[in-house]
Amino acid sequence: MTVEYFDLKLFEDKELFEKIKAQSDLYTRLFQLIADEFPQEMIMTKHHESKGSKISMGYRLENCPYQVLDMVRDFDENKGWNIRLLNWWGHGLYLFVLYGKSTFEKMKSSIQRLDNSYQISNQPSPWEYKKIVDGGINIASISNTNNPSLSRYFQVFKKIETDPDFEKTYSILKKEIRFIFDNHF
Repeated sequence: MTVEYFDLKLFEDKELFEKIKAQSDLYTRLFQLIADEFPQEMIMTKHHESKGSKISMGYRLENCPYQVLDMVRDFDENKGWNIRLLNWWGHGLYLFVLYGKSTFEKMKSSIQRLDNSYQISNQPSPWEYKKIVDGGINIASISNTNNPSLSRYFQVFKKIETDPDFEKTYSILKKEIRFIFDNHF
């Protein structure tokens, strides 16, 4: 049997866990402010099947904690649309836009207006984040897309460069999401 040891120094590092909690709370507050900026009434003018915004969190996305803000929350394979902010500890902050098959066809020209910092997911599942962020395709290739996920979903994503200043990061996210809402449909 292999001898295993508890890392008591890590376990007893109260200051480390307090810092992690404070940073997690800060992202949750950021996501709440973004959700408040785009209320359900506004979202409904863009997508009638919206189920509103929701913040969730967990601790085991590829063994790392995460916080998520979903806006719109329509995951229908045909007519769905969702905007997701994912703060994935150890990986970064990402913006994902998920389209059902007919929504993609309807919004294809709007999607092409996204800047080159966006990538297309080449994964059949919209939830395989490690594979998605490691294997994205440049958005410029959208016109020739034979994307395997297009049979069910189409997804674009962008890594957001977080600024240490809370207000600057808030402004960056608000601008990105405003662009998506203003240029779709």
